[in-house]
Amino acid sequence: MGEDTTEPLLIDEDAGVEQDMRKIEIGNYAENSKKYCSNEVMTSKYNLVPLSPKFFLWRNLWEQFHRYANVYFLIVASLQLIPGLSPTGKYTTLAPLACVLFVSLVKDSHEDWQRHKRDRETNNQPARVFRVNSWMDVTWKEICVGDIVEVPKETEFAADILLLYTGSEKGHCHIQTANLDGETNLKLRKAHVDSISSASPLPRFDPKRPDSYTGIIACKPPDEDMYKFEGYLERKDSTKRTSRAPVDVESVLLRGARLGSSTPSVMGVVVYTGKETKLMKNQKESEMKTSQLERSTNHQIFRIFAAQIMFCLVCAVGLGIATSGFKNHWYLEPSNLDTPFVAGFVGFWTFVILFNNLIPISLYVSMEAVKLIQADLIRSDIKMYYAEADMPAKADTSSLNEELGQVQYVFSDKTGTLTCNIMDFLKFSVGDTAYGTGTTEIGRAAAARAGNVLDDDRPSNIKLVKGFFFYDKRISDEDGNGKNWNWMDQPNASELAYFFKVLAVCHTVVAERNGKEIKYQAQSPDENCLVNGAKYLGVEYMGTEGSETVVIKVKQRGGSEIIEKWQLLHVLEFNSDRKRMSVVVRDPNGKLLLLCKGADTVVYERLRKSVTERELAIQEKNRDFLTRFAKDGLRTLVIAQAELDEKEYLKWAPKYKKATENIGNRDKMVAEAAEEIEQNLDLLGTTAIEDKLQKGVPATIELLRTAGINVWVLTGDKQETAINIGFACALLNNDMGLFKFHDSVTQSNITQTLQNFARDADSVRRDYGQELGIVVQGSTLQLILGDQINDVRPENATHFLNIAKHCKVVICCRVTPGQKAQVVRLVKQNLDEVTLAIGDGANDVSMIKEAHVGVGISGLEGLQAANAADYAIGQFRYLQRLLLVHGRWNYRRNCKLILYSFYKNICLYLTQFWFCFYNSFTGQSLYDPWSLAGYNVIFTSLPIIGLAVFDRDIEPKRLVGDDDSAGIEQFPELYDDGRKHKLFNTKVFWVFTLNAIMHSAICLFVPRFSLDSMADSDTGRALGLAAQGLSSYTAVIFTVTLKCGFEHSSWTWVNIILIVGSLASWFVFLVIFFSINKVNGTLVHTATPSWYLVYRLFSLPVIWLAVFLTVTIALLRDFGWKCFKRNFEPNLTHVIQAWERKKTDGEIHDFDRHRLKNEAPKLFPRQMVKKYKKKDDRPQKESVDPTPHAQERQQLEYLANMHLDAPWTQSPSRSVESGSPFAMSGSLNGTYIPPGPSRPQPLLQSGNNFNSGVQMSSPHHSINSHSQLMGSPASLTSPTVTQSSAALDNYRFNGGATYHGTHIYDSM
Repeated sequence: MGEDTTEPLLIDEDAGVEQDMRKIEIGNYAENSKKYCSNEVMTSKYNLVPLSPKFFLWRNLWEQFHRYANVYFLIVASLQLIPGLSPTGKYTTLAPLACVLFVSLVKDSHEDWQRHKRDRETNNQPARVFRVNSWMDVTWKEICVGDIVEVPKETEFAADILLLYTGSEKGHCHIQTANLDGETNLKLRKAHVDSISSASPLPRFDPKRPDSYTGIIACKPPDEDMYKFEGYLERKDSTKRTSRAPVDVESVLLRGARLGSSTPSVMGVVVYTGKETKLMKNQKESEMKTSQLERSTNHQIFRIFAAQIMFCLVCAVGLGIATSGFKNHWYLEPSNLDTPFVAGFVGFWTFVILFNNLIPISLYVSMEAVKLIQADLIRSDIKMYYAEADMPAKADTSSLNEELGQVQYVFSDKTGTLTCNIMDFLKFSVGDTAYGTGTTEIGRAAAARAGNVLDDDRPSNIKLVKGFFFYDKRISDEDGNGKNWNWMDQPNASELAYFFKVLAVCHTVVAERNGKEIKYQAQSPDENCLVNGAKYLGVEYMGTEGSETVVIKVKQRGGSEIIEKWQLLHVLEFNSDRKRMSVVVRDPNGKLLLLCKGADTVVYERLRKSVTERELAIQEKNRDFLTRFAKDGLRTLVIAQAELDEKEYLKWAPKYKKATENIGNRDKMVAEAAEEIEQNLDLLGTTAIEDKLQKGVPATIELLRTAGINVWVLTGDKQETAINIGFACALLNNDMGLFKFHDSVTQSNITQTLQNFARDADSVRRDYGQELGIVVQGSTLQLILGDQINDVRPENATHFLNIAKHCKVVICCRVTPGQKAQVVRLVKQNLDEVTLAIGDGANDVSMIKEAHVGVGISGLEGLQAANAADYAIGQFRYLQRLLLVHGRWNYRRNCKLILYSFYKNICLYLTQFWFCFYNSFTGQSLYDPWSLAGYNVIFTSLPIIGLAVFDRDIEPKRLVGDDDSAGIEQFPELYDDGRKHKLFNTKVFWVFTLNAIMHSAICLFVPRFSLDSMADSDTGRALGLAAQGLSSYTAVIFTVTLKCGFEHSSWTWVNIILIVGSLASWFVFLVIFFSINKVNGTLVHTATPSWYLVYRLFSLPVIWLAVFLTVTIALLRDFGWKCFKRNFEPNLTHVIQAWERKKTDGEIHDFDRHRLKNEAPKLFPRQMVKKYKKKDDRPQKESVDPTPHAQERQQLEYLANMHLDAPWTQSPSRSVESGSPFAMSGSLNGTYIPPGPSRPQPLLQSGNNFNSGVQMSSPHHSINSHSQLMGSPASLTSPTVTQSSAALDNYRFNGGATYHGTHIYDSM
């Protein structure tokens, strides 16, 4: 027997990993089935086993009674069952409560039944496993940990599987992971090296004899991290010698992924099953979000409950007083009378029952029904359907529908959210030369700000390929045939060729061959673009031979091609912390190289320090190229390499291997090993690719900002790129003051800088009303918000928030996913405003979940964001419709639903309170109990639901810009209703409540006095209690139903049917109920009139007259108030509604915000003319004058006559290049307010002229060289301003102010 030895495998013992490892014996079904869970999954909540806690009835009731309102009504229903206590019968609360609970039960049970069906379909899918020396067919739920399974092509994996065999020599296969992360590109997976390596002394996996492959898999317990797997495979050879080989995520196939079509089948061993798979671990219930409107409603419910207790106490005291006087009534038996205290105590509970429905029992079920319909309307909105991706809008969280109408802060990702995430190779640099022509939308916007027109300088006849928009005559053929091989004739052709080869080798792209065509699959659109760029430039990536050789095809002069093979030794992969990726390779000449590409901030700091002057000049030149590319909004990468020493590499390789084999601390050790070798790099060049703005982004942001919504952009781009994109998409404009943090800001001066910024922002907004913005980088955010390493002063976040509150726009660049969530959390926790986060990638999920409302975009980065969000849309431009149309409508509708629900219940049940003053507070009910039971369920429930679903006050074309609203002015200012909580707040709620109290008094006293002296003409008897109750109840039904009609802003045939039907239902009920009552006397109640009396009462004209007078008097105030508001104090909504009713469709196009004040008196001749619209704060659309220099001349005239107010807040939207034929001078007055305590100092005196070469300074402030003045030659003289010779570029009176060396206010 051989010695039992084990090859060492690095395990992090400090982390206690070895003790926590689970050990799986391959193929041992008997043992594994006992130790581990089955592969059956259950996503349902309920079952049909009565004794189980998940029985649908018990579980659903438990959930429903977590609502305080349901508990309250259950208590009331229980009190009603006590004999002699309830004045309204035993079941008048229990019956409606049962209806409400039953409706919710049916809805929840139906949803859970659908989950049961999906579970059965999933669990019963066929699978093929090897057991008991043979292959057998089983279902998914019968698969066990340790089973060897076979999965055919284009089939989903049933469990988490360690890949052992693929059929290919190198053990490669491609899988689709769209169900896991939403990414549609193929991923490469590799069979475990121990199962395919011919160098291993152990036998390889044999697909004909799977049982011959034995061993133990040790891995960490199940977790939800899909991108990490740590473990090892332990096997013994014929000599009983044990070896261990590490297992990582590259060899694991996760449940939910699907095998690609290029591999016939794969085999592997199951490691996790059922609820322990990583897919199921990630399917956790999201945190329950409640809307601000619902939270506010809960507060009002407590106030109404307090008012109800007050009413009950008043009546209880009244009953006690009345009881003390009952002894004087000779017809009452004294022995039957309680003492005043006992009568008051018992009466209190009677009144609790009598007034219980002041809190509407139907409110929650009505809101649920309405929100479900509203969510369906969002899903079915054809205007938010993105046809290119077949992507309709999704609403996964209907409870937040009205929250969409109250958003104050929008936090947006950039790439894939504002931009298309479709990359076009546009420019690059090699050595000290930049290549590429053409411009971008962002570059054109930047040029326009400087008063220039930037044309696309590419020839019109060139052939542009999707993903490759490059043209440069030094590189490309001039005949526009799409060939880009002129670089071969350049003096630096060898450098160019090598650069293209690096692009074709340094990546993780998978080449999928379909016949002669090669299609690239990449995890990042950037990588795909760069590899395609190299292909079109003459170096084509052909794929890999096995896992160790990269094959490329290189074009030669004359059109010939050669094949080069580069040996791939290691891939140091990209992640958001490293911001770079590298490969270690041997080139065809045997040279050992490290090729690296990444962000400039991380690559430049790893460049070789000992460089020649020329190399240093090349580095600086490329910095300039990067800045230029960034100003065009291009995504830049730096390409570098290092030639490795063989001895140093041989020392490093074992360290890296041990790092990859580490269990428990692998990621950290791999990063440290990569950091060690990624040093002393030589700069090769840079790349610049364009990510175009999505269609409609500028218009959408313009509308959102006009609606008063603050837009924050959180991106990982460079500051210059972020700012230029901000201008291109209308986030920023030239009239906006822009705060920027200087690079010299440190931990020691950040607090003072923030305080100075906050003081300046407050002064500018308060005194001058100028719009402000702020740009902050991730490194500065670390100083402000802190992280796990840096300890910061807590007041820094407060100061930053104070600045941000004054800013319409905040741009955070170079931020990590964690910082995105930090920023959202800062606003969410410290400001009582609704936040919305929108993004498209996995790096946006954290901020989407953090915000009050999360919106995902289904983009090229997958469905991670869309799956994690509350709502999902196909493009950013649909956000305007989601918020300004659906959000605003739903907020208005749901506000009316809540207010009306309280109103109608208070209106009815307070008539019982007024009636107590006539019945000596005995608790006698005025109404039949079954009429009360049907009030919320039948007679008044449907009209308000119809309003909450269909009501529209303004057509969508007046709120958003789309194809149907071309040429029509939009008024997104109407969004203020929700943003400022105008339609539901404490004041509005109690105004509605007081109106309901007034209506309840009218509905009791008007019929009371109208019928007081009336008698039945046939019998001569007084009409009595039944007549009073019937007439008052009928008056209440008509009053509240017509009041609902008054709340409508628009009418449909559905609303009309619901209102008329609700009124008719009361009379149908009377006919049916009293017909039954005539036969079955057990339904008779003291307040229930007989069938004959009902017939007689409604045949009396006086009853109808009493009802008519009651309804008219009650609603007269409402009608008069609405007429007054519309005619004498109309708001913007009223004006637009009146205009659209008055004008034809063709004339509507002529109506815009500038005509509001002139047109309003014509529409409302009796009104007091008001200013309906404040200063329009939207960036004005720029009109292009074809006359040369027309824009410059216009700007010079404006500048020469303007008065410069303090602080420097006016900046020209156009500038003039030095040497312009237009000379200018003007009389300007200006004062700059320093951030310190010093008094304002005069800066510019009247009569001063301006020169293009000055630097101004004074004891308190200065404009340094990066903040520039430019103009035609002139001179500047002032006793407080000194001259110096600095070449300056632009008139920027508000730019670059510095105070005591700290960058304070840098306005664009």
